[in-house]
Amino acid sequence: MSGLIEIASADDLAAWMRRMNLSLTAAADQLGRKRATISRYIKGESEIPESICRHASIIEAARRGQPFVKRERAAAGAEAHHAGF
Repeated sequence: MSGLIEIASADDLAAWMRRMNLSLTAAADQLGRKRATISRYIKGESEIPESICRHASIIEAARRGQPFVKRERAAAGAEAHHAGF
């Protein structure tokens, strides 16, 4: 994941929220989860899914103007989807 900030723990997610200046509600909106779920993640009460870690990293990269780095599987699926257009 070249260029992306690694978010792998509750502390990392809380630090990301501070860097992005996001409240629980705003972070939930950005990450597509409920406020209570984000709260459980940052308290360490629930394991943070890899998809949330990646999404948060992508949001930060986008705010910094860094390019999005596609994963091989996601890139192959997108190419197949757009092949018909």
